[in-house]
Amino acid sequence: MIRYLFYLFLVVLLVLVQTCILPYLPAICRFYDFLVPFAVYLSLYHTLGEGLPVLLIAGLTMDMLSGAPIGIYLTTYLWVFVAFRPVPRWVKVKDHFLFSLLSVLGVLFENLIFVIAILLGPHRLFFTAHSLQTIVLQLFWAFVTAPFLWLGFQYLFDNSGRFFPKRTKSGP
Repeated sequence: MIRYLFYLFLVVLLVLVQTCILPYLPAICRFYDFLVPFAVYLSLYHTLGEGLPVLLIAGLTMDMLSGAPIGIYLTTYLWVFVAFRPVPRWVKVKDHFLFSLLSVLGVLFENLIFVIAILLGPHRLFFTAHSLQTIVLQLFWAFVTAPFLWLGFQYLFDNSGRFFPKRTKSGP
């Protein structure tokens, strides 16, 4: 139970950073959705039972806070989680480079889902050069910052026992 509270804390922290801090950064810092690398991390290093409930909460939270079509974030996080689950069977995921590459693919996948949702929506919006510039900047920032997110996730999850010590039964 404590583990899920820790995951919930991380989700709330990432959502707060994404919704309260990142929008106020300069235009060159068009950051991506930090919950996508979190979904990649959960898919690579955690079980299905740990990852799915956390991503359900994360997706529903982002869907409620955003003006995007309902279910788009939930769909994205779950597809990224499911898509990268088999990767540890093929290769050892011990360094940040593979995590960075998969995070960039996850961000690209999220943008693809958003473009499809816009094109299928009732209001036909056009894909502009500014949209392409935003996607390229997001992919760039994903590649640059994913190693730091990986290190942060590794540190937090490796030391989570220190933050939330396990209870021991006392008695005769």
